[in-house]
Amino acid sequence: MSHHPRAMVILASEQLWPNIQGLVHWHRHEGGIKDLFIYYTDDSKRSAEPAKRFATFARKLYPNLNVHLLEQSGGRLPSNVYQQIVAWQRQLPDRYWIINATGGLKLMFAGALRALDLPETEIVYRELSGEWYRWRKIGNSEELQPVDVDLSETNDIPVRYLVQAQSAVAAECEWSCEKAQHLPVLDLVQHGLKAQWNWREVFRRCGLPSQEQAGFLFEKFVAATLLEFGIKQACLNVTLKNEATSVQEIDIIANHRGRIFIIDCKLRTEEEEGKQVENLTSQIRQAAATCREFGGAGAKLLMVRPGRRFRKSERQLATDLGLAVLDSTQTMGYFRELARFLGWTGDLPPQLAAAQRLLDQEKDKGCLEAFAKTNLLNRNASSREPLSTVLRLESYLEGYMTSLGQDWVVYRLGNQTYLYFTNANHYTRGEILEILRNRLAPVAQPKSVNISKLGNVGRAELTLNGPLEELKQFLVPFVGQNMLSKRSHG
Repeated sequence: MSHHPRAMVILASEQLWPNIQGLVHWHRHEGGIKDLFIYYTDDSKRSAEPAKRFATFARKLYPNLNVHLLEQSGGRLPSNVYQQIVAWQRQLPDRYWIINATGGLKLMFAGALRALDLPETEIVYRELSGEWYRWRKIGNSEELQPVDVDLSETNDIPVRYLVQAQSAVAAECEWSCEKAQHLPVLDLVQHGLKAQWNWREVFRRCGLPSQEQAGFLFEKFVAATLLEFGIKQACLNVTLKNEATSVQEIDIIANHRGRIFIIDCKLRTEEEEGKQVENLTSQIRQAAATCREFGGAGAKLLMVRPGRRFRKSERQLATDLGLAVLDSTQTMGYFRELARFLGWTGDLPPQLAAAQRLLDQEKDKGCLEAFAKTNLLNRNASSREPLSTVLRLESYLEGYMTSLGQDWVVYRLGNQTYLYFTNANHYTRGEILEILRNRLAPVAQPKSVNISKLGNVGRAELTLNGPLEELKQFLVPFVGQNMLSKRSHG
């Protein structure tokens, strides 16, 4: 390797991560980079504007770096790129040159590759899958070698620098945010289970400031869990303003292992959508646009909604748009789900592993949700009736069953336990008694069964064999499953 000071050439394009990773890696290793040359074309959106943003980013990140930006745009043909590299090399003949050929068009790549014949020059390139390679001339032959570029090398870059480099909107805006803080995650989960996820009360019990709205406290909790995964750069309550007008608000943004992670987390319920906030479909589309704008092609966005359940069509839309979802049905596995989203391999970090064990224990006892103080009966009611002096309980129970995709629900009135069911197969009272005796034998016996006149719904009073906790645990595997359909009995 030459002992000359090194210069790097990049081809500017919309996707800046390969150029960011390349600059950081070669600046950190093999003697650093003294000069950075940025080539761009007259395509304002895809090349010229990203080039200017990258120049600003590089100067912020490395104040002593000499950044050279073309005075006017270059051409797109191989000869244009090659001739400009030659001109730069004549300008600084005492440099060793690293040409990052990852960005730009294929014709531009061809021009950069021609520079391999120039003295004191090598070509580096990153595949879409993330692997880096370098070409060098050794005598009369070419040598192609893989390069080990550690994705964590960019972990220390402030989120603001990355987003402003990636986003044309962010580059023109004032930025305000709150840095994520470490919190006692395990203690918060313990108190959350006891306080029914009243977040102000949870924070108060942990001796933490608790005056903010519940949604903001929940964001602090989510951001703190990211820090437990070793993420160094995470911001929350991110607000972008242009001339005092709010342009965009993002709940949480983090930089980790060569990509931007965005978490959009809300405690809102389905009842609030279309009233206080836009409906979920609109939220999904807006989240997808945010992910592309502020993180680029490699960004990942997770929608966390512990207060509501995504319908099949809503979840499919999110998947089609490249988003991950964590709704009320997944909250009991929250820490495992978050690890999967982050690409975490191996065991959970100790505090998160302990917190996940607590959730697993509660799930084994029959708990279905965490993190949101919800009321399933009200939230999932299929019939939204006006307030009345007489409550039609069956409409709420049927809404609950529809939400969970099952034909039964067990509820308590005083010391009595009842199983309410839909009877799609129109079984007789005797057949239902037999089914329930077989199904519930380990924990309860049906004392009586009543069926509606139409035969489509019914209720069974249960006599428990032991403590209520045993019934709760027994019913966990049946959640989301039918208890009375032919399919469930074979």
